[in-house]
Amino acid sequence: MRLIEKKKNPQNLQLTSEEAASVRRYCGAGMKAEEQDAQVVAGILAKMHDGKEPRYWLECDCRDGEASEHWPRMTARIRGDGPRHFVRIVGRDTHTCVLKTFRTDPSEDEDDAQAEPGKHRALRPIRNSLDYLDKAHEAGGKRPSGQAGSSSGKSRSRRLPKLGRILYTLLDQAGFSTFSTDDLDTGKKRLSPWDRLEQFAVEEEVTEALTLWDMMETRAWIKPGDFMAEVDKLQWPKGKKRMGYLLFVANQVTAAAATKLIKGKPVVVAPASEIRIGGRDQNFANPPYWVLAVIDRDDNGVARVREAFAQLAFNMLQPVPLDSSYERHTLALLLKVMEGIKRRGVTVTLKKPLFDSEVTLADGTTAHCRADFELEVPAPAGSSDAPGRLLIETMGADSQEYLDQKQGTHRIMRQRGAIIEHVVRHDSEQAERDDRLRKRVYACVMELAGVPRQDRTERE
Repeated sequence: MRLIEKKKNPQNLQLTSEEAASVRRYCGAGMKAEEQDAQVVAGILAKMHDGKEPRYWLECDCRDGEASEHWPRMTARIRGDGPRHFVRIVGRDTHTCVLKTFRTDPSEDEDDAQAEPGKHRALRPIRNSLDYLDKAHEAGGKRPSGQAGSSSGKSRSRRLPKLGRILYTLLDQAGFSTFSTDDLDTGKKRLSPWDRLEQFAVEEEVTEALTLWDMMETRAWIKPGDFMAEVDKLQWPKGKKRMGYLLFVANQVTAAAATKLIKGKPVVVAPASEIRIGGRDQNFANPPYWVLAVIDRDDNGVARVREAFAQLAFNMLQPVPLDSSYERHTLALLLKVMEGIKRRGVTVTLKKPLFDSEVTLADGTTAHCRADFELEVPAPAGSSDAPGRLLIETMGADSQEYLDQKQGTHRIMRQRGAIIEHVVRHDSEQAERDDRLRKRVYACVMELAGVPRQDRTERE
């Protein structure tokens, strides 16, 4: 094992065999710890985290025969006034040694234990505007409460980092996750999502003297020093770290950097720590991506991009946030169906839910769910009924565990509306499945809109 310094020219520290053994005995499930192990591990954690921010990663050598980029890594975090503790780094391969299973789960970024469907802690948007700011002694390591309510396969119930929750809140409030048939009419002048983002951020008061927009930037080429020079001029709340956010859609993202092309020229944003990513696309293989980065100053007062979080986007012009390339395939079909629906004079709104919805079950208890997509249709003219709702679920895996888990969550989702499943395999039968989805969605929307059956023929 070794400690990897989080710098461009790192000075790595090799753990002794005795220190590595202490880590494995103290942390590994089922291992018998020795008297000195707790003290050794505490010393390693103290070296990894200086009380303000992480300084080193701990890299395990259990995959010694593989390329170093596959070696498992952990970082050290401090939650509130609690002790330092290990947190797995998402995107690195799992351990093959005893650390594959920890005595106590060290991670808020890894999978949680499988809970009863719908009974996880609901993922909610940021409500207290002061939560956009870190405490003065923190470096962004604190995690919010809340998990992803929709889950699938290998990455089920992955807890969303605080930065991801902030990104989701911004995109949701700005309307990037919502698309209606009216938006298909490019001739109409309406407020763009970027304009709505500015409007929301201007109205979001962190304090009486500070708005969210004051501490935001959407120009990827902004220099951290210039950005922080403006932040330094602002009246800042006591006990909060001076910082800000950079939000943009990147043409390419890796664990080390996000790149945006400006008039064909690359602008690179390289955070001090590895970029984390939401959803099921953990390999940065399907650009473009939303990127939300934190800009602040390090302990030496040097402006930097501290960290960043990425989320798959549909495309550069319509950057609807998505969880996977499978959802991208489904969304393209749904937008095509909406064109036909619009020609029939029917209004429908498509939503990519970013937060959980609460439903009441038959036994009177509540549960939470989050479908991949929701289509809302206004009630027919003259009707007092609530808008109709249709849920679309992209099925991107075929393991029995995945299917069983989906079956449980779908029982809950049906309290919100009928569900149509879209299986995406990219095989010889995909075109047939796609055609079936288009026809079913079109027919269901027409029915919810009250269009008589004889008038439902789709217009090309």
